[in-house]
Amino acid sequence: MEHLYPLLKSVAIFFLLVLFIQLLKRQGIFNDSHQPVFNRLVTELALPVVIFSTLAASRVHADQILAAFVMFLSIAACCFLAYIACRAMKLSYGKTGALIMLAGIGSTSTMAYPLIRQTFGANSEALALGLIIGEFGACIPYFLIGVPITAWFGSRETSQSSEVWPVMKSFFVSPIFIAFLLGLIVSQIPVASALMSGGFFTTFFGYFANGLEILVAVSLGLMLRPIDIRPIFVAFLLVVCLKLFFKPVFVLAGATTLGLSLLATEILVIEAAMPSGAIAAVVAGRYGCDGALASAMVIATYIVSLATIPLVIFLLL
Repeated sequence: MEHLYPLLKSVAIFFLLVLFIQLLKRQGIFNDSHQPVFNRLVTELALPVVIFSTLAASRVHADQILAAFVMFLSIAACCFLAYIACRAMKLSYGKTGALIMLAGIGSTSTMAYPLIRQTFGANSEALALGLIIGEFGACIPYFLIGVPITAWFGSRETSQSSEVWPVMKSFFVSPIFIAFLLGLIVSQIPVASALMSGGFFTTFFGYFANGLEILVAVSLGLMLRPIDIRPIFVAFLLVVCLKLFFKPVFVLAGATTLGLSLLATEILVIEAAMPSGAIAAVVAGRYGCDGALASAMVIATYIVSLATIPLVIFLLL
């Protein structure tokens, strides 16, 4: 509870930045062509540096892996419930495949990490814990299991086979995963870890860390745009209920049952409360699922999360 006010303040500041970027976009200072540039600055520069520098100066503990397991189970539960609901509504394979992933996969890298860093501090145990939970509990399972599932639904929709290895490979050679792996390796070498914790590297990495939030805010601000929710209202309600409400409750129940620390519980709830991940929409479109529906759903959940993230945090933490 001691971090409740700082967290709510961080959420408010972050979304004010996003809305400010929207205002600048409307004034013509930014346009849609700028979004890919800022996306790459986040995913290929600032975020990998923050991931490496945080993990390199940290230690991996068993309770962190247990917390990641809770996140994985909550994602699996949301995806399964989404599948049951989609079959009950007799949706097509393309829509089903898209909604299943959107109900479970959240924007951990683009939103959760910056919020955790703002709330708990740049070099805190909380950020390291968030990275472990996000990568082991969400990202790696998604590319190992979620991408093949999406491709299967897409192949049933289009009656064509899909090669999933290229997408899986792109993740495991991405700057984010490489930074994560190198950070874990360095953290297990005391001399190297101590060097990364020294004054020079702390200052050097700090420049990237301090720019992460504004880069993410610019990227999200450029992505958000008005959408017509009426044609997808039922699907929208399904994803919002599962992703923005049920998933935080699931991780809270799991953390309480396993007796995880208060910090681990807070990080789990924060990451679970994030809107649907844009990567799930990209993969859905690539492998024959309903990409247009998935993209609209991502934007819709980002907009709704302006209200649901503070609400969930207030009610559950």
